[in-house]
Amino acid sequence: MKLPKIIFGISTEEAYKRAMSREGNGEKKKETSIQLSVQASINRKDYVKVPNTNTLIAKFEPDESKGLTWEKTHYKLAENGLFMPAPALFMPYFMNVIDAYNGKIQLYDGLGNQINRKEVEDIYKHLTINHVNNGAYSWLDALFKEENNFWYIETEHRVINGKLKGTRQPLEICLMEDCYVSLDFNKQGLAIKKSNNQEYEQGKNIKFVYPKDGTVAGFVANSDWADLDCYRIPQDSSSDLGVFPCAEGTSKN
Repeated sequence: MKLPKIIFGISTEEAYKRAMSREGNGEKKKETSIQLSVQASINRKDYVKVPNTNTLIAKFEPDESKGLTWEKTHYKLAENGLFMPAPALFMPYFMNVIDAYNGKIQLYDGLGNQINRKEVEDIYKHLTINHVNNGAYSWLDALFKEENNFWYIETEHRVINGKLKGTRQPLEICLMEDCYVSLDFNKQGLAIKKSNNQEYEQGKNIKFVYPKDGTVAGFVANSDWADLDCYRIPQDSSSDLGVFPCAEGTSKN
């Protein structure tokens, strides 16, 4: 079927090009308030709905999550029906927070209420500088393995029949050097583009520590940088090191 060139005074060719351009540029859908039903026993006001998902993520790392190794953190979360965010979830959320801080989108809590400007600023600063509990210091759900010159990433870890099991995938192309990176990430949440500025610019770049065999991912924010670190030792623990618990929900609408 041949489409007319003009409909209601609008060029169909130009409209098509604009639609394809928006799709190609990954234009975000406008987020609206959505009520979620969550099985995990949590205070949903302390959580943010990750835009365009049915996932809730804690605004800050709760004290009870701190001081554990990467593996023990998974087990602790599972006791409460929660899970650790993978970089594929956390880094887009990080970008959402930056967009909200810059007034481009709205954020909603786990009850479907819009998060006020002051709290958006607190969350943004917590993820970009040493604000609220001296900044972010969190495990992320990604384990890196090199086998026979091939790289893999294990994520989506869940406790099944008392054992921690994850999903392994080939590692997508990402930067393999320690540097400051632009806020461009592959589908696995790892950096793909070196920043033009190799000094920290709050909300514009982050420090990236590339994956090494047998290491896991973490996210840190302090007075000097925000850091996506893929070189954390999974057996490490610290009284300050915690996690942003996540809960899966289903829409009530």
